[in-house]
Amino acid sequence: MLAGEMIMKKLPIGVSTVENIIKSDALYVDKTKIIYELIKDSIPKRYFFSRPRRFGKSLTCSTLRSIFEGRKDLFSDLWISRSDYEWKTYPVISFDFSGISHNTPETLIKGLHSALEAHAKKYNITLVENELKEKFIELIVTLGQTIAPVTIIIDEYDKPITNIIDNIELAEQSKRILKDFYGTLKDQVVDTYMQFLFITGVSKFSKIALFSELNNLDDLTNDDRAAALVGYTDEEIDLYYKEHIQVFADKRQESYQVTRSTLKEWYNGYRFTNMDITVYNPFSMHNCLTKNKLYNYWFSSGTPNFLMKFLQKNPLIALDIETVDGSFFSESNLETFSIDVYYKKYKTLLLQTGYLTFVSGYNSDKRGYLIGYPNAEVRYSMTEQIMEYIGGIMPEQFGEFGNRFAKALAADDLELFCKHLQDFIKLVPHDIRVDREKFYHQIFFMVCVLFGKRPASEVATEEGFMDLLLEGTKKTFVAEFKRNSTPEVALAQIEAKRYWEPYDIIKTKKIILAGITFNKTDEGVAVLCKIKEL
Repeated sequence: MLAGEMIMKKLPIGVSTVENIIKSDALYVDKTKIIYELIKDSIPKRYFFSRPRRFGKSLTCSTLRSIFEGRKDLFSDLWISRSDYEWKTYPVISFDFSGISHNTPETLIKGLHSALEAHAKKYNITLVENELKEKFIELIVTLGQTIAPVTIIIDEYDKPITNIIDNIELAEQSKRILKDFYGTLKDQVVDTYMQFLFITGVSKFSKIALFSELNNLDDLTNDDRAAALVGYTDEEIDLYYKEHIQVFADKRQESYQVTRSTLKEWYNGYRFTNMDITVYNPFSMHNCLTKNKLYNYWFSSGTPNFLMKFLQKNPLIALDIETVDGSFFSESNLETFSIDVYYKKYKTLLLQTGYLTFVSGYNSDKRGYLIGYPNAEVRYSMTEQIMEYIGGIMPEQFGEFGNRFAKALAADDLELFCKHLQDFIKLVPHDIRVDREKFYHQIFFMVCVLFGKRPASEVATEEGFMDLLLEGTKKTFVAEFKRNSTPEVALAQIEAKRYWEPYDIIKTKKIILAGITFNKTDEGVAVLCKIKEL
């Protein structure tokens, strides 16, 4: 190896323990400075933290466990080893519900008993209590009295509920079991012997629903302190992944900067707090840079079938999700999420599971955020899934229309695009077609997304909202949609409202006004288009 030349470290895929990563000399993105800030003084801490699946929560739990167990040897090359952290050793009780049986309330109770007994055995303790809650208290108090104050780490806390959410009765039973179990941690005697508590999962159920007895939790979910606790920032990508990206760029026969920008478009964009910090999806990044192929790795590893089944029954909601970019989301929705509204509050569900994200900081006047898709991986994958599940249109069927739509969009030929769209709509089953203007508006939008364009929908102007703004290759289209009308009527509305004026002032392309109608006929739906160049 030449002087100064670096060995490119392997990227860990499917590895969620800091010990395995460090000992195998795989790449570990150092998050210990952020963790240090959360644990640095001797005051007991009680944290709750939710993030989407495969984002690094389990690795964070593993890192915390190793730190509290005093495993300083694992961290010799990391930031925390150079800090003033004292490396005291604490007994650690950790629960990972992905490894605890929980498919029914009965197996959940047995699984919790087994987990408590396993921890007791680890510390040579014989538990005499038989009831679950009393046994948990006994374990904590015994460890606290004989060794040191206890650290408790709970990973995937919500899994026993979300895995059976389609059976509300069973989910409610499991919720009551967990509520009682977690309530143990509020006991005054337990609190005396508990140094640190960290609870993490995907869903953020309201405190009333699950943590009413544990009201002293410090919620980090949307807290700036945890903005970059999991996922990777641009700075971390540039620091740790430069060699991997260069290899990928060489494979693609393009410059480093072009590949870097593509990775940002595909896998960055997740924002969880008011801070203007977005992070990359670690699972997709590691897979992409290991296999040297752009692909929807995270999405395909857990397609939201649970949601798609719900959306099949509610096609208008499905289409609403497609045009969600830039819409307002009230903060109160995050505080009232519970089992009984799990699907009804679908935007909250999509935010928590990583299919949507904040795209703005917190608006204190409106008390909420703007939301949207985080990146190209999620945007295109969701569109394909919705078209397949809701429209019954398989990805293979796109091939017939792909070249037609792509060529029409590349040529700025909106009239030809509408002719192809008329044929495409015939693929949508009659039983889910809704004879409303918004339905066809959103079909138009989805097809544009699928075939390479990202139009702006419901764009605000001084005179109202234009239906669609589409940036073409050399033209900017200002479009108005109508149902069972004429293109002339739609075009007249654009002209009367003068929707194009803001773009005429700073125009860099020709501005084209487009009146588009969707008219129901005996043969199907006629898509008519009339354009006017300014």
